[in-house]
Amino acid sequence: METQNGFFIKDLRIIQNRPLKDIIMVDNLVHSFGLQINNGIPILEFINNKSDRELQGMEKMLIELSTKEDVREHLEERMRLKTMLEVSESEFL
Repeated sequence: METQNGFFIKDLRIIQNRPLKDIIMVDNLVHSFGLQINNGIPILEFINNKSDRELQGMEKMLIELSTKEDVREHLEERMRLKTMLEVSESEFL
């Protein structure tokens, strides 16, 4: 989905065979997962960098998340993105 400001947002609700509590989105653009902010993990941008190790640095957290009943609760507690942004969906779109 594209916002009125030209940002592209990924809506995880389109994934129908998995509950949102089990889905994580890793993206360098926080607004990309803005509709489900507690499912997102921000990452540094990757541009043709063969020495990029960003995902390797996340390995421990991703393994930890795989054991959680609801990744959203854990990410909200750990990342606090929703608290930092405090933007309603209508303002975002």
